[in-house]
Amino acid sequence: MSFSALAVDKHTTKELKAMDCTTLSVEKANSQRALTEAEKNITAINSPAKSVSKWAGVAGKALGAFGGNSETASKAGQVANNIAGLDTSSEAGDIKIQEKNKNNAQANIENITTYQKSKKCKI
Repeated sequence: MSFSALAVDKHTTKELKAMDCTTLSVEKANSQRALTEAEKNITAINSPAKSVSKWAGVAGKALGAFGGNSETASKAGQVANNIAGLDTSSEAGDIKIQEKNKNNAQANIENITTYQKSKKCKI
């Protein structure tokens, strides 16, 4: 599974005020892409497959711990760990970061829309 883990910052009023219509449009498109990516990441984090893989990882560790040097237990542990393959150590797998990215992207889209209207940009 591939994730983008770029942090999304909320634009300040000062930044938005300084942007021309073209820049506002580009930033709005960037925020829309960031919102879509954060939503995909949140869905992946909360998916049932994620729960299954988490339990598979736990099972793999347990088999390794209780199996001693048994080759069968070791192989079974490796299989379970491979099933668990999703990497939750990155920012893309961190629900709090992804929810913050989603909220910031939504705020940017709303704020940019307001500035586009006030500057009478052709949308």
